[in-house]
Amino acid sequence: MKKKIQRKECIECARKLEYDLKERIKELECLYIISSQIESGKSLGQILENSAAYLTKGFQYPERACATIALDQTQYSPGMKPCKDTPSSLQADITVNGKTRGYVKIGYMKEGDFLEEEKKLIKEIGHMISKAVEKHELQLELKKYVGNLKDLVKAKTKELEKSTKRFEDLFENAPDGIVISKLNGDILKANRAFYRMLHYPEDGSVKLNFVKDKLYANIPRVRPFIFKKMKEKGFLEGMEMSLIDARGNQCPVMGSFIYVDFDGRRCIEAVYKDIRLRKDLEQKLIEQNENLEKIVQKRTSDLENQKNLLVNKNEELLSLTEKLKESKNKLQTLFDAITDQVIMIDRDFNIKMANRKEGADSGKCFAKIFNLPQPCEKCPGAMVFQQKKSITLEEKYGEEYYLLQAYPIFDDAGEVDGVLEFSRLITKQKNMEMQLMQTDKLASLGQLVSGIAHEINNPNTFIRGNVSIIQEAMKDILPILDEYSRDDRNLQIARLNYEVFKSNIMILLEDMAQGTNRIKTIVEGLRKFAKRDDGVLNDEVDLNEIIQSCLRLVANQIGRKAKVKLQLDGNIPKVKGNFQRLEQVVVNILINASQAIEKKMGAIVISTAPMEKENLLKISDDGRGIDGKNLKQIFDPFFTTKRNQGGTGLGLSIAYGIIKEHKGRIEVESKLGAGTTFSIYIPVSQKENP
Repeated sequence: MKKKIQRKECIECARKLEYDLKERIKELECLYIISSQIESGKSLGQILENSAAYLTKGFQYPERACATIALDQTQYSPGMKPCKDTPSSLQADITVNGKTRGYVKIGYMKEGDFLEEEKKLIKEIGHMISKAVEKHELQLELKKYVGNLKDLVKAKTKELEKSTKRFEDLFENAPDGIVISKLNGDILKANRAFYRMLHYPEDGSVKLNFVKDKLYANIPRVRPFIFKKMKEKGFLEGMEMSLIDARGNQCPVMGSFIYVDFDGRRCIEAVYKDIRLRKDLEQKLIEQNENLEKIVQKRTSDLENQKNLLVNKNEELLSLTEKLKESKNKLQTLFDAITDQVIMIDRDFNIKMANRKEGADSGKCFAKIFNLPQPCEKCPGAMVFQQKKSITLEEKYGEEYYLLQAYPIFDDAGEVDGVLEFSRLITKQKNMEMQLMQTDKLASLGQLVSGIAHEINNPNTFIRGNVSIIQEAMKDILPILDEYSRDDRNLQIARLNYEVFKSNIMILLEDMAQGTNRIKTIVEGLRKFAKRDDGVLNDEVDLNEIIQSCLRLVANQIGRKAKVKLQLDGNIPKVKGNFQRLEQVVVNILINASQAIEKKMGAIVISTAPMEKENLLKISDDGRGIDGKNLKQIFDPFFTTKRNQGGTGLGLSIAYGIIKEHKGRIEVESKLGAGTTFSIYIPVSQKENP
């Protein structure tokens, strides 16, 4: 009797445990579903609506439970009335940034007690929804901030354009002559004041060279002196000299010089202040000093006037010097604004000057720019030091391509004292170039396929016709052979007993006929795929027909990696589009699917289904899948994870564009290790592409 009681207690205990387990599972399912809703990307109102609908399913009496989620005086109670005046209820506040904004409430229409675990459940759900509201509002605030940032960028761009125009106006309208010239003396740019001072046309139509046109009064002495001083200090200010104008007359000037980078060259910027007036005054002053003792008293007032005039001119000179410094700063700003990486290096590859922060500090160029431990294998700087001429070459570092240009900087002795290097990232251009080459190959391959298909089709036509004749002939010959075999029981044909020959010959002929028909179908598919595409979306396209055609084209490649399962709906309507382009999309995705399968024999599932206003085409594989980072980029041009296997990164980008042309959309779902699914939606009715 005692054992029976104990056994009964054990059974009751087991039932209670089973009941508690089911309740915990319901609670966990409720938490999981609401968490999924929060992460689904739907609108906040839809999330709260759906969460209220699932809330009652997590409690022990869902059939008599009601649920309400309230946020900012808006209540969400789908399919039921809000919980008001219920005999028993639980409530958790929705708190965002320390402020109570609403609540989550569950109640029973009839009397019923809540479990401790259910009280914890309602608090956890309240906390989850509080975090979801906070995240949603942060996203809205972020979008607003991004919009303001774009407006700020536009305003700063306009300010930069105005600043550039002001600098150009200052250069052209400066009262003193300003010249930018090469180291060999070629004048690249000069303002109107310079040409006016030397009596040349102010429009710059006359091309001048300081050396060839002998613009300096004493070239053999002046130019070496200028280069020497600039090498010592990097600049030269206040040098009195004379220029020769177009009429052959000397024009005394005060010159200031500095090195600048102009259009990728190291050049010299010079400012020439016309001091002819001052020289005249100085000459007069000398003449007056010779008679000073005789006419001191008479000329005192005149000398005072001359002194005041010199003071005024000196102040003007100081003002112009300040403008020169400002112009220098403007040119430095232009140098820093060059988009390419520009550096100047010495013979030991030390960076002496750079227009980017990553090269601004002293250090080796190969370490600062390319993160290499030693000089590049084909260093353009080293080549320039050896060959004493400019070098242009393309190099690849890691996954990036660079255009490198190096120019020599000569010293007074004609030796290369330094090198000016320009590096430009040209990865995108190289990818486009390689894609053009690949496109040319594919065009040639299409012509080749068309020719081969024609050569195969001609003999195959003869074979098909001959097999048909042989089949008819055998039907007439077999009755004759039957009679002959009755007299000769040992009759053999083709080394086979007659009965064996008779039972197999028609099967063999039928197989031959089917084989020639299959060759004809494959050849027609190849010719159709290689046919020139006119780009017009006027075909009445059957998606099932496209899938069958594509499978014939890629059967050999896919058959080695996967088994194809078709789930095609025969009632899907035809769509308006381009057969060849849609065929290209399906072929590309099928090849990608087969390449993603790493096991011995995988599976590819292709299905079609009609929807309300569009047709759905799905292609799924059980390959390795795509990680989240790459999944966001798979439709970007030139993005590929198979570059070493010859991938160009344009297949899915082109497929995306083709589907967009058909007013459709393409979606992809993938998980690492679980495969990938491409869903293509094409509308049944669309406006014809003009």
